Amino acid sequence: MSEGTVQAWPSTLEEFWSWHMEAACRQVDTTLFYSPEGERGPRKERREAAAKQICGSCKVRELCAAYAIATREPYGTWGGLSENDRREHVRRSDPRMDQLRYRNALAAWERTKAWSRPAADGDSLRPAGSPAGPVG
Repeated sequence: MSEGTVQAWPSTLEEFWSWHMEAACRQVDTTLFYSPEGERGPRKERREAAAKQICGSCKVRELCAAYAIATREPYGTWGGLSENDRREHVRRSDPRMDQLRYRNALAAWERTKAWSRPAADGDSLRPAGSPAGPVG
């Protein structure tokens, strides 16, 4: 990845967090994703495994994990990565590359969302904002 491929940050907070609306964890009690104070051992392992199972079926899993790594999120399970998983990754990663990966993942997700939004005239086969007329 080069600087030429860096995507701009979204212009609004709503755009920045838009992927959260698609997250599988929105349908589950958030305590599954965060350790209670003092949680250790088998209990923590079981809770993290259950959280990771939810993440495994999530359509924004990779974007979520990229966000948590790029922002150095210290708590919880994000994108199928536990706190320890992310700490291991962060030890050997370049923060600039992690930021770039998140920006690119967010831009790619936004592009796919543009295809799924119906156009103003109701033609859902055209990306939002594309000119009217026959598709393809």
